[in-house]
Amino acid sequence: MELGKGRAEAVSDDAMALLAREIGCHPADLEAIAEVESNGFGWFPDGRIKILFEKHWFYRNLSGTARKRGVQAGLARKKWIAPKAGGYRDQATADQRYALLARAIEIDEEAALRSISMGRFQIMGFNYSPCGFTSARQMWAAFCDSEKHQLRAFASFLHNKHLGEALRNRDFARIEDVYNGGGLGGAYARRMARKSDQLRAGKWHGWEEGEGGASEPVLLAPAPLPNPKPIAKSRTAGGAGLAAGGGAAVLVQPVREMVDFIEGQKEALSSGDLIAMVIGGMVIAGAFLALYARLDDGGYLDRWLPWRRRAA
Repeated sequence: MELGKGRAEAVSDDAMALLAREIGCHPADLEAIAEVESNGFGWFPDGRIKILFEKHWFYRNLSGTARKRGVQAGLARKKWIAPKAGGYRDQATADQRYALLARAIEIDEEAALRSISMGRFQIMGFNYSPCGFTSARQMWAAFCDSEKHQLRAFASFLHNKHLGEALRNRDFARIEDVYNGGGLGGAYARRMARKSDQLRAGKWHGWEEGEGGASEPVLLAPAPLPNPKPIAKSRTAGGAGLAAGGGAAVLVQPVREMVDFIEGQKEALSSGDLIAMVIGGMVIAGAFLALYARLDDGGYLDRWLPWRRRAA
């Protein structure tokens, strides 16, 4: 089958209304996100799923020799370049976008699929975990099949990124910050707000909570958030290992537990003994490394650090 093609099943308005009821927001606000991201339709005219390749994310998703190949091929770069500065000049058509993706897949398929936004809601592939999938490849296959899968993933993403309240309050600035990674100066927020107002006055005029969705199965509940990284390879394990090398095992859970653990090292650090101080320092470094990994893997750093662009 041609890259990017599947059943391309469209989602119904009833399903959008059902999700709006689950969140407690207006369906126009949900649909406004899709309108801004993809003009409200997840497919190109030829039936391939809509994508946009992000070279700065391909760079981040690669390492070593593969990264060098990506840079040499013009597929990977360190920084995001805005459209006005020519950042997407080689992606003017669907064919151009898919040509880039095909070349990137030859280098690393999973990294390539993590580096594209896809479908009606243009969610980035690296968000497969908060969308309820175990890999970007699995997410890609589901998205190519149906907008129903895209909508369910969208629901899971909104839940796991804690955007329900922002939607209920029509806080489009917050949505832009989390959904689009910030750095857009409110441009997306203003477009979403305008589109929502248009939809409320037009297509969704007179809609009241409780309408629509009767024919749709209740399958939009957020999927559980899996841990995509094997524990033996994760940085959480690496941080715990460093702490263990310092003479103790650290169980990284809430920050309070980490603080309590560090407090336990005060006696060693204050004893003036050089070895004890080195050991205590290693323990603390391991604890902070593990905590950083847990925050990163949970997506919190994407929300807190403004330079992490294109969150969705």
